[in-house]
Amino acid sequence: MRSPAFLARLRVPSPLDRLALGCAALGCAAPGCVAEENTRPVDPVEVAPVSCTIAPLPLQNPRAHTLGETFYLPRIERSDSCPADAAWELASAPPGSENVLYEEGAPEVRFTPDVAGEYTFRLRRVPGADISLRVVDLPPAERFRNHYLTPLYGAARVGDELWTANGASPTVTRLARGGKNGAWTKQGEITVGSWPAAVAHRDPLPYVVVAQRGSDTIGFIDPDRGVLEDALWVGDEPTGLAIAPDADRLYVSLPTMGQVAVVDLERREVEGRIALGFDPRAVALSPDGTRLFVASYRSGNPEKDLNGTYGLADDQDLWIVNTVTLEVEKRVSGVSSSLRALALSEDGAELYVAGTDGDPVPSQADAEAKPFVHEVVALGADPGAPRHGRVLRRVDLTRDPGSAGPVVAPAGVLAAGDTLWVAAESSGVVVALDRSTFAEKARYEVGPGARQLVQLDDAGTIGVHCFQSLELWVIPPDGGAPYAVALADDPRPAAVALGERVFTRPGQSYADNHSCSSCHVEAQNEGMVWNFGPGVDANIRPLQLLDATTPIGWDGYVTSAENFGYQGPSSIVARPPSPEEAEGLAAFLSSLLGAPRATGYTRLDGSYTDAALRGKALFEGKATCAGCHVPPLYTSRALVEVGKSGVPADVPTLLGAYRHGVYFVKGQARGLEAAADVALDYTGVDLSPDERADLVAFLRELTPKGAAPLAMWPDIDSGEAVYPDVTPWVTFSEPLDDTAGDRPAAEIAREFVVLERDGEGRVDGTVEVDGGTLRFVPAKPLVPSAAYVFRVLEGLPFRSGGALEAERRASFTVARPATGALPARMKMAVEVPSQGGEPLALEKELEVVGEIPGALTVRIVPLTFGTQQRQEVWARLDGDTFLMEGFAMPVSPRGAAGDAGGVRGKVTGVDPETGAVTRIEGTLSLRAPGRTVPEIPFAITALSEGQ
Repeated sequence: MRSPAFLARLRVPSPLDRLALGCAALGCAAPGCVAEENTRPVDPVEVAPVSCTIAPLPLQNPRAHTLGETFYLPRIERSDSCPADAAWELASAPPGSENVLYEEGAPEVRFTPDVAGEYTFRLRRVPGADISLRVVDLPPAERFRNHYLTPLYGAARVGDELWTANGASPTVTRLARGGKNGAWTKQGEITVGSWPAAVAHRDPLPYVVVAQRGSDTIGFIDPDRGVLEDALWVGDEPTGLAIAPDADRLYVSLPTMGQVAVVDLERREVEGRIALGFDPRAVALSPDGTRLFVASYRSGNPEKDLNGTYGLADDQDLWIVNTVTLEVEKRVSGVSSSLRALALSEDGAELYVAGTDGDPVPSQADAEAKPFVHEVVALGADPGAPRHGRVLRRVDLTRDPGSAGPVVAPAGVLAAGDTLWVAAESSGVVVALDRSTFAEKARYEVGPGARQLVQLDDAGTIGVHCFQSLELWVIPPDGGAPYAVALADDPRPAAVALGERVFTRPGQSYADNHSCSSCHVEAQNEGMVWNFGPGVDANIRPLQLLDATTPIGWDGYVTSAENFGYQGPSSIVARPPSPEEAEGLAAFLSSLLGAPRATGYTRLDGSYTDAALRGKALFEGKATCAGCHVPPLYTSRALVEVGKSGVPADVPTLLGAYRHGVYFVKGQARGLEAAADVALDYTGVDLSPDERADLVAFLRELTPKGAAPLAMWPDIDSGEAVYPDVTPWVTFSEPLDDTAGDRPAAEIAREFVVLERDGEGRVDGTVEVDGGTLRFVPAKPLVPSAAYVFRVLEGLPFRSGGALEAERRASFTVARPATGALPARMKMAVEVPSQGGEPLALEKELEVVGEIPGALTVRIVPLTFGTQQRQEVWARLDGDTFLMEGFAMPVSPRGAAGDAGGVRGKVTGVDPETGAVTRIEGTLSLRAPGRTVPEIPFAITALSEGQ
C-alpha cells in the first residue's frame, strides 16, 4: 500500500497550486500575487535546450482508452539534455477523478482512470511533452471479446458483503443481505479490467483485489469509492488468488507461464516468482500461511497414455510450496487428470480436490469404460503427518452407489463443518457430501457454470457463483429451495450465451457423463491424446478463430462452425440439438478468439520485444515457417499429407499457440521449446541456440497485434461461381480506428479495402463500415466468368491500437449466366453408405428462402429420421453447374451426423415453359473422424405446391 507521503507527492495539483508554483518561481509568496519589478540590469544567459526522448508503447491508443483498463505512460530515455528529475505527473483530469499515477512495480508508469473524460499528463521540467488521454466508458456488451477466460475463484466475502468477479462482463458485483426475509441482494457493480477471474480480500486491507485475467493485471478496488484505483501487471492470465494471513502478500497463479507470482501488497510489486509446471490455476493456503497448495488444471493421466505424450517429469498434479523459502517442497502425482478446485479442512489437515480423471484409450461409447471420472479426492495436508501429500480417499461422484446421478465437471469445493460441498460446472448442480465418508447427503439444482462456493454466514448458508448465467445461487441452511441473484446484464449475444451452454452441458445416453468442454477445457486442449474411432488417436484441437481458418479439425473434416453446431452435439454427446441450439453453438464457436494481445512475455501493450522481432524475421526467412503458417492468420489452411506426427494434418493457426501447452496431432511435444524442436527437425532447418531462443520468443509473443482476424466472404471454401451482385466483406474483432482526425471510417477503410479484377486493376466502388466488418460495394455488378481478388491491406488501423500485420486476401470467380432458375422448393435424395449394413436412404427438403449478395440462401429440412435440422446454406448455379455449401448430414436414425461437403451437380432438367430447373444430379462427400466416403450420388428434384 502506498505511503501517505508518496500519495501526496503524486496528488493532482489544483489550479491554485499551479498558480502558487508559478508565482514562487517569479519571487512571489502567495497565490494571485504580482511579481515586483526588478530594476537591476541582468546579463543574458544562454540556456541549453531541455528535451527528453520518450518511448510510448505502440499498441495503445490514447484517443480511445477504455475505462477499466490501465494506461502505461512512455518510458523516459535519459540523456544530458533530459533533467534527472523529469517525471510524469497528472496535469488535469475530469471532475470527480481521484486516481493517481503509480511509478513503481512495472517498467512503465501506470494510470488507471476512474471516470471517463479527458486527462493530460505532463513531463515535469520538459516543456511540450504533454500527453492527452481520452477515456471512454463502454458498456460491457461493447467490451465483450470472447477470449473465454472464465472465472475460477469468482466470489469472496468482503466484511458483511459478498463480491463476485463476472468473467465475460468486465465488472465486479457487490451483494449484501437486506432483501425480504434477509435475502441476499445486489448492491451495485464496479467497472474493472477485462475478464475478471477472481476476487480476494482479507482484513485489514483497505481494498479488494481482483484478478483481471484478460488484462494480465491485479486490480485494487477502493470499496469506499467503488472504483478500480490501480492495477499491477503480474504476468499472463492471473487466475487464482490467495492472500497471506497477515495480508502482506498475495499469491497469484499464472497458468500459461507455469508460475505463481508473489506480490508485495505494501509496495504493490512482484517480489518473486515460483516456477511450477504445466497450467497451475487452483490455489489454497494453509491456515498458518506457511504452505501454498497449487493444482495443475490440465495435468493429464500418464498412466493411461499410450502415445508417448508424457515424460517422467510431466506427472505433476499438485505442488506444495514453502512460503518462507518460496520453493516447491513436494510434488504430488496420481491425483487426477484435470484438477479444477482446491479446499482445505478448517484445521488444515486435509486437502480436497475437485476434478476429473480420464482414460482416453477405450471408446467413449463403451459402457464398461470410464473415460471420465468426476471425483473428489482427499489428501493429507499436514506436513507433520505420515500421509502428507498422499491420497486418503476418493469418490466417483457419478458412479458411487449413493449418487443421485451424473455430476459432470466438479469445479468448486468447500469444507464446512462435517459437510463437503461440491459444485459441478457442466451439470449445474451442487452436492453435499459427508466429509468423512464422501457419501452424498443432498443435491441442489443451481445455474449453469457453477464454480466457486462460499459460506455466507455462521448458520451455514452457501453461495454458489454460476459464471455462465451471471448469477449467485444461495442455498439456505434449513434445506429450503435455492434462489438466484442476478449479478450483471449478460454482455454476450443471446446466441453465444446459448451456445456456451450447449458446449458445456452433459450429453445423453452414453454421453450423460461428459460434454464438449470435458475435452476442450476452456475451448483449449486438455493434455491427453484421445481415441476418436478406429485408428484415430489425436490431441484435442484448440478452438479459436474458426471462421477464419476453415475447414475445422486435425484432418479438416468439418466444413464450418455452422455444420459443427449440428454435428458436435449429435455425434459427440448424443444429444441432437434444436435449430436454435445448433445456431447458438455455431455462434459460440465462431466467437472464440483465443489469446488476448499481451502475453507474459510481450511488452505490456502486447507489442513484440526485440528478441521476438528477431524471431519473427527467422520465422519468415531462414526457418521457413511462414511457408505453411502464413501471416496474418499464421496458417495456410491446407491439409498436409504427412505432417509432423506422421499423419495427414490441417495446418493450425499459431496465433496464441503459446497457451496450448501440448502440440501436434499425436501430442508429442509439451511446451513451445519442444514444439520448436519437432518443427525444426521436420523442416530440416539448423538454427543456432541463440536463433532458436529468438524463434521461441516470437512464438511466445505471437498474437493478433491489431485485431483478431475473423471471417471473409467469399473465401477459399466459397469463392467459386459467385453471383455478380456480390459485395465482398471481411470481419475483425475490433472496429477500425477513426479517432485520429475528422475523416469518417469509410473514407479511411477505402485506403485499405480493395477489389481487383484479374489483370485489369481496381474495381470502382465504396466501402461500408459496421463495427469490425468492412464491406466493399462495387459500383456495378461484376463481370460473369471473370476472376477477382479481394484484398485487405497491411496497416489497417484498429481503434484498440495496432494495425493489420500482413495482407489478407481471397480470390473468387463470378458465375456464368444460369441455364435455369432454382425452384422455391426442392427435394434432395441421397443414399449414405453405412459401415457394415444397408445404405441409409435420406431425403431433405431444400427451400430457397432469400438472397444474399453473391448467392441464394437455401434452408435444409430433413424429411427422414425426424431430426430438427433447419440449416441455412448458400447455393449457386454456374451455367448448368450446381454448387452448394457443405452441410451437416444425419447418418443414423438416432441423429448422429457427418459433414457433407464438395456438393456439386449438373442441371439435367429444365421446364421449357417456366425456365425453372426440375432436376439436378451430382455427388458429395461424407466425412467424419476416421471416415471419408467420396462421390456419393444425389439427385435434386423440384417440389410442387402440394408436395
